[in-house]
Amino acid sequence: MNMETYAAFVLFVIVMTGTPGAGNLTMMGIGQTTGFKSAIPFLIGATVGAVSLDTMVSLGLGKIIQTSPNLSMIMKVCGTCYILYLGWKLLTMRLGSHTVDRRFTFWEGVILHPLNPKSWAMALVGFTQLADPAVPLAQQVVVFVLTFMVFQVSFHSAWGLAGTAILRTLKSGAVLTGVNCVLVAVMVGATMYALFV
Repeated sequence: MNMETYAAFVLFVIVMTGTPGAGNLTMMGIGQTTGFKSAIPFLIGATVGAVSLDTMVSLGLGKIIQTSPNLSMIMKVCGTCYILYLGWKLLTMRLGSHTVDRRFTFWEGVILHPLNPKSWAMALVGFTQLADPAVPLAQQVVVFVLTFMVFQVSFHSAWGLAGTAILRTLKSGAVLTGVNCVLVAVMVGATMYALFV
């Protein structure tokens, strides 16, 4: 694999996984509402979901969905509903609550990336950029999936820790609720933009 190609791919992955999206904003929302520790099950689930999605896309599932308008529309509707659900859940979490009934779960994390339009777009464009017919597919899949996983976990964690820093810094419940409202608005807005623009 050409190092120039891989360096360009890594830069693409950093930009895509580091910028605001459903995963990063949800992690920040959880961190600033109930702390980073409470976000760990969701983070592990999101990692499993992202690895599964990236593997399926690199093995050809992305092309199948791209060429089927009906399947593509179903994915868009399901993805939109799930992002709206995440937003609702973030808005209804009690600030500083340590009860487990409303915490984000491992399984909510697992389905995050497979239902997230940004994740599909990242995977499709990323694998297209990296793909080289001269390199064995298995090697490409491993490099593609591991690179995305490392940066996805790193940035999700960083956004979650940033949320925790906000929780510790801002003592006003009204301000923290306002921050959550902004996070949800950006998350839903970014999803709608990815779907319809």
